[in-house]
Amino acid sequence: MLTLVTAIAVAQAPDAESLHKLFAQYYEDLLRESPETATAIGRNEYNDRWTDWSEAGRRRSRQMAQQYLSRLELATATKLPAQDRLSLELLRRQLKNQLEGEKVSDELLSVQQLFGLHNSVYSTFDQMPTRTLRDYENIVARLNAIPAYVDQHIAVQEQAIAEGLVQPKLIAGIVAKQIAAQAAQTSGETAILAPFRKMPASVSPPGQERLRRAASDAYEQKFLPAWRKLHAFFVNAYIPKARTSIAAGALPDGKNIYAMRVRHSTTTTMTPREIHELGLREVARIEDEMQNIVRELHFKGTLEEFEQHLTGKPANHFHNKEEMLIYCRNLAKLIEPEMPRFFRKLPRMPFGIRPIPEDREAASASHYSGPAADGSRAGFFYLKTYQPAQEIKHDKVALVLHETVPGHHLQIALQREIEGLPEFRKLYHVGAYTEGWALYAEQLGLEMGVYPDAYSRFGQLHSERFRAVRLVVDTGMHALGWSRDQAVAYFRKHAPAESLSEIDRYIAWPGQALSYKIGQLKISELRRRSERELGTKFDVREFHDVVLRNGPLPLDILEQQVVSWIAGRKTGGGS
Repeated sequence: MLTLVTAIAVAQAPDAESLHKLFAQYYEDLLRESPETATAIGRNEYNDRWTDWSEAGRRRSRQMAQQYLSRLELATATKLPAQDRLSLELLRRQLKNQLEGEKVSDELLSVQQLFGLHNSVYSTFDQMPTRTLRDYENIVARLNAIPAYVDQHIAVQEQAIAEGLVQPKLIAGIVAKQIAAQAAQTSGETAILAPFRKMPASVSPPGQERLRRAASDAYEQKFLPAWRKLHAFFVNAYIPKARTSIAAGALPDGKNIYAMRVRHSTTTTMTPREIHELGLREVARIEDEMQNIVRELHFKGTLEEFEQHLTGKPANHFHNKEEMLIYCRNLAKLIEPEMPRFFRKLPRMPFGIRPIPEDREAASASHYSGPAADGSRAGFFYLKTYQPAQEIKHDKVALVLHETVPGHHLQIALQREIEGLPEFRKLYHVGAYTEGWALYAEQLGLEMGVYPDAYSRFGQLHSERFRAVRLVVDTGMHALGWSRDQAVAYFRKHAPAESLSEIDRYIAWPGQALSYKIGQLKISELRRRSERELGTKFDVREFHDVVLRNGPLPLDILEQQVVSWIAGRKTGGGS
């Protein structure tokens, strides 16, 4: 918690030194209150415990945010150095968003098929180090702590049911199936215990045997009973009370909840209707460009017929998961040599490409998991290899650009490696920036020359259109009265190669899907402005450095940073 000494120091002397102490204290408190976050970035001193989801724990977290925000509001930014002013503003916004969205995040969004609590537990186990005896003991400790963790989660969801802040039956049913699949795995099958099947020589043979028994016992006697209890709760208590409407607007105060989610996801003041109309325009523009490629390839037919033609070609599909993994890994190796031409600074941390685990792959999307800040764990692109024969090849260049370099891995690894800024900035997340950058990276691949042919360029547009479709579908379902069938019909027409599980993702996670296109459009707009105003003084490597060097920023602050850089370059100043 915020120490009294720090609080008094900031209240009495809101200067740079006291703010630095506050930022440092906040970071340590954040990691202690959220052990899973600490694990994710390679801080391992809390690897034997979980976040306290009890009422007392949630109240403590809320009070901590309120206290820090109160101290920050006392600070006078005008006398601070530029980076301190930026850090102050970012933390203020983060705390305000946390307090405004806390109930929705805790009660509604913790139940979803992608990053719901049941899947986050598995992700945390996957991120835990397995180098020392203590590392293995921490895994056992976390397994033994699962029953209390599940009980806390059930209590939160009982509160959500009482308040009507629940997911649709469709989503609750998907989550229940995922939990059932996880609970069906024996100790010999589960990915959680994979590290115990091949242990390092640093753990003695007697120690290995002891830990294997302890892990198996904890899994069989603590984890599985708790997971079965969680499944029973969803089947018997949550699903019967889940809502029939798919719209976030149907929740209690749903219109304001969705408006908040839109603001947080886009960092703009755009209304759902404005975003919907933007999406329609973008889909039309992108489809015109796709049609140009169809003509370039001398195909006689409509855009829809061309897509059916591509989908119907056996050579455009994969035979198995391994072929798909190798294909994407090879693409990454072709992209990496082009990076220095476009970026001044490249991350030290490597990345790998893995398949999404089988217990989650059907309802999960391809995604990226960041590296540990201390370099002890690489970043990983988790590729959806479910039903590879249905996956198309021509969009995979764009996907690899998005998830690895110059997309998520470049941006997030550089963020984790930032020097000279408060540590909380290494964790700072802005969906519109992070996802917008990754979608911009797909577009940048055209300049990098990594799209080998017209088919892969078509795949890039296919991918961009997919994100534009999200603007239409998300706002349509949550704010404009669309049914799921309407969303499916639009999706099939304008994103025919994408899995319909995407629709259910938007239902479960309102507003999040808006961040990609809104962010990409802003970054592209800022680049065009830079090129126009700087002319021959424009350097793409400098521009990318300006966009990346501060880590994720709300889009209005990113614009301020770029405009300031433009002004400096015009007058002959540095970057």
